[in-house]
Amino acid sequence: MAFYAFGLNYEQAPVHVTEAFSLDEVDQRELYATLDLSDDAEVIFLSTCNRTEVYLYGNQQDVAEIRSALSEKAGRPFPDADAFWFEDEEAILHVLEVASGIRSMVPGDGQILSQIKDAYRLAVDGDAVDSLLHRLMHTAFRAAKRVATETDLSSGAASVSTASVAMARGYFGSGQSDFSDLNILLVGAGKMGRLALGALDTSKPSSVTVTNRSPERAERVAVEHGAQTGAWERRHELVKSADFVIVATGAPEPVITSTDLAMQNGGTSTLLVDISMPRNIDPGVSQLDGYTVFDLDDLQAYVEETEARRGAEIPRAREICADLMSDFVTWVFHQQALQPAIQAIRNTFDAIREQEVDRHAHRTGMNREEVDRLTNSIMQKLLAVPIVKLKNVDPDSIDFVRGIKLLHALFSRPSCEDESAQKAREKNRDYETPSLSDSAGACPFDTHSTSGTDDVDELLRRAVMLTSEEESASEDA
Repeated sequence: MAFYAFGLNYEQAPVHVTEAFSLDEVDQRELYATLDLSDDAEVIFLSTCNRTEVYLYGNQQDVAEIRSALSEKAGRPFPDADAFWFEDEEAILHVLEVASGIRSMVPGDGQILSQIKDAYRLAVDGDAVDSLLHRLMHTAFRAAKRVATETDLSSGAASVSTASVAMARGYFGSGQSDFSDLNILLVGAGKMGRLALGALDTSKPSSVTVTNRSPERAERVAVEHGAQTGAWERRHELVKSADFVIVATGAPEPVITSTDLAMQNGGTSTLLVDISMPRNIDPGVSQLDGYTVFDLDDLQAYVEETEARRGAEIPRAREICADLMSDFVTWVFHQQALQPAIQAIRNTFDAIREQEVDRHAHRTGMNREEVDRLTNSIMQKLLAVPIVKLKNVDPDSIDFVRGIKLLHALFSRPSCEDESAQKAREKNRDYETPSLSDSAGACPFDTHSTSGTDDVDELLRRAVMLTSEEESASEDA
């Protein structure tokens, strides 16, 4: 079993290839429900406008199963030549860097983190993740938070939508953090316009009006952002009365013209920012008194400056991700060291549970299935707290090593020894504590020896002996 990150993204694959393998929410839910992965496998699918990626803890058979499922959905072979592939530490680091915005098309893009959280939620809903990917996702969220707070990777505007708002702040007053005294108009309610409104949400404008050729779409967007709507036919009148106008309709010709604006009476100085391609504001508008117009050329220069500034922050951001990757790998080794001991605890307690159920189930008036379900639930609840505490012990501490040794001494039974040797050890009270290096080749845990009561007595006696031996050793030292 290993960690894998593989798939398609803008760094290596052409857009049309990535698009062919994109996965919407329905696709992902179907994959989680139908994939035939190994018992311990965990998987998360991330699909955005420029990446379709798989984050997997599993084996090569799981990889083949996922590649086959993706190919079936796309209706074409998986494009290995265009795909990226990372394993173990490189895979873990890739996930952290994606979540932090380091690997975004525009470095520092904050949208990717919400997309990863959505992907994680779908995987959880699909029962596709367990402790390892749960931990990896939360490590990724920590990485994103640290990169955002400890570097300037996300500072400035790195998209034309956010740049339009940032440039307006500079225009209306250096360092102005809000638009509380401004009337703002959005012309167009498509994706670019919605992103611009999102950037405005923290600026507290006194009023925002949305106008769109489709009044239904304008109404939906206005409700999302606490804005009001204006009739499309009155757009020039609305422009005249606004302080700041964002135009983003995607129309093939100008929707704001100098002729129509010149016919409006009154009004004050107005800033118009055109983030459309092709331009939706007639170039003649900039010649009218009281109007200032910025277009994509002005915005692109601003964005490029931001990208250059963010690029200088990438080395520090990578250091943060590398540090957290190292912490995660240490935690994984910790879990791997603990797992045999935890399984031994569960095996021993379950054996005792089964023995006692066999002896007493007939007295309860319940059928065997009901008794099994009840006693198993009790056992799991009794073990939950100590196992969680065990998992949270610092793996570098002496308590961790002692804890592992204690658990092996308590719950491992050297069943491969012959009976006479075992009796001799019993007589001489010669209980050796196995080391961590011994555990890989240790005998299987024998949980079916004597009665449940004898098992408990034996476990308690061995615990007392081991503790006494350690105390004596520390006194001698």
